[in-house]
Amino acid sequence: MLALPVVIALAAAACGSDRQAAAPDTTAAAAETTAAAAVETTAAATDGGTDTTVAAAADTTVAAEPEGETFGDLTWPCGPGDGANTDDGSEKGVTPESVTLAYGDDAGFVAAPGLNKEATDSMNAMVAKCNELGGINGRTIELNYYDAKLFEVKAAIQAACDGDNFFLVGQGWAGDGDQEETRIACGLPSVPTYSVSLVFANAPLMFQGVPNPGDEVPGGFYYQIAELFPEDVTNVVTLGGDFPATQITISKARAAAPAAGWTFGANLKHNPGGETDWTPFVKQVQDANATAILWAGTCLPNLQLFARTMKQNGLDLRIYTDANHYEAKCAAANTDGAMDNVYMRMGFNTPQETEVKAVADYAALIEASGGETSLLGEQAASSFLLWATAASECGAALTRDCVLGNLATVTSWTGGGLHAETNPGENHPPSCNVVWKLAGMGYERVDPAEGFACDEEKYILPVAGIPELDAILLDADRIARQYDAG
Repeated sequence: MLALPVVIALAAAACGSDRQAAAPDTTAAAAETTAAAAVETTAAATDGGTDTTVAAAADTTVAAEPEGETFGDLTWPCGPGDGANTDDGSEKGVTPESVTLAYGDDAGFVAAPGLNKEATDSMNAMVAKCNELGGINGRTIELNYYDAKLFEVKAAIQAACDGDNFFLVGQGWAGDGDQEETRIACGLPSVPTYSVSLVFANAPLMFQGVPNPGDEVPGGFYYQIAELFPEDVTNVVTLGGDFPATQITISKARAAAPAAGWTFGANLKHNPGGETDWTPFVKQVQDANATAILWAGTCLPNLQLFARTMKQNGLDLRIYTDANHYEAKCAAANTDGAMDNVYMRMGFNTPQETEVKAVADYAALIEASGGETSLLGEQAASSFLLWATAASECGAALTRDCVLGNLATVTSWTGGGLHAETNPGENHPPSCNVVWKLAGMGYERVDPAEGFACDEEKYILPVAGIPELDAILLDADRIARQYDAG
């Protein structure tokens, strides 16, 4: 509970165009637009004769060089302009000189000070650069910060609704499910760093750079592990904190991964705040004759303590988990090698892969602002760039409806090369993945050796039949209507 899984969404065809529709109390209807794919920046190649393709790293040279200053392979969407000339002052958060965004994190949570602060650091750096280039068509971006403190999301979203905010962008609130009734009622659109709850992951008025919909998961990881270690997936025990956000991750995996050949055994739940003794859990895994463990939660201290207890009891199994376990503190704590069997799914070019231009550009901005690079920061940068691109295309008439309409057309997005291709406009996660593992006090690639393993046909798996998904009342366009009748 100290740091909920930052689900990078590395995690049927539906139009999804109603996601930009205004909430019931919003008067202007969202523009209907034709989806237009962005320039694809990866080159596909056959991987060893199988159905899996390997996409080259996202900084592959394209035919035409972008004009102007770039972030990765994306021309910065920020710059001077005369957009203010036609602004009549009626749009909330927009003036002739500025546009105001809400953002925030859980940094004030007393049990884990600084929680999700990396998203805020990234937003500050990206906005500073955008304003240096001229802002959004000449409008300076101003930021209003809101600290949700993990369990105070309702107060944070109410303050954001009451404030003079155009959009909610790049926030990292782990308890995002508690915000939705208020956010939908006040009609505040959002382009978050990530989503956790299913009601927010499929919400109206919401788009994100790396989608994490409740009804789909990026399945490349499950197929890759089944091919690399087929004996591992025959009796997988799941283990995570007894907390809704963690159990949602497990529920989605247990519903989707069998399509990739996984068979699940027991679902073990530990105290969300951790355990004083992990031995009983190790014994349960042994008694279940488990072949591997799927873990949902945090690296420190819980996974580290569990892995050490496994080692002390002679249990040698691989542990599979999500990309939130790629963090400097986790690797630095692996001094005894107890976590060397931890494998994680990844849809990003990681901070250590500075040969990728987007990663190097992101690192330079963060370092110049005094922050630390992180996957969470990369994810926030991608969502900010997604919003800024859609906003800049509105030109003189910067309105919520215009930005939402533009977001709905973005069906191919890599954040300039920070991550594998996603489909924000139609809320689909990436069909590409990389397997990474802990190795001593660092990380190493497992599969593929470079680029991404991709399969557009099978690497996005549907999720169905779980209570959490039924509760959000998805409509025909995969939009959650739990708090919005549409």
